[in-house]
Amino acid sequence: MLPLIGLLIGLIIGLFVSVPVPAAWAPYLALLVLSGVDILLSVLNENNEDKSSNKNFLLEFFANTAMAVFLAALGKQINFELSTIIAFVFTYRIFKNFREIVGDLYVKYKERRDSLRTEISEVTSPKNTEEAKRRK
Repeated sequence: MLPLIGLLIGLIIGLFVSVPVPAAWAPYLALLVLSGVDILLSVLNENNEDKSSNKNFLLEFFANTAMAVFLAALGKQINFELSTIIAFVFTYRIFKNFREIVGDLYVKYKERRDSLRTEISEVTSPKNTEEAKRRK
């Protein structure tokens, strides 16, 4: 929950504060944002599946970001655009985590709906209404 709050606060501040970013930093900034969203969704996915290993959240974020920036800088040195490939990888992971979160939420919704239906059918079953009439 704390990473989500931090992300929302950062987005709100970013909307109101205009900070000029040099054009040379644009690919690295894009990788930083994609890395952050990827880690945020992977943490939400782990929490949704009750794996709860948020302890390495920061470590994983910094490791992924450092590796992505390193590969992008290396690609720039050899005149090969690796930042686009890295962006595709992060985007794939983002959509994969999002798909798993939505799937888990759907399964939980379905289980909750089925349990409510069984509770309602138990309350309104003919057997229960006959017993209620006898008690009167």
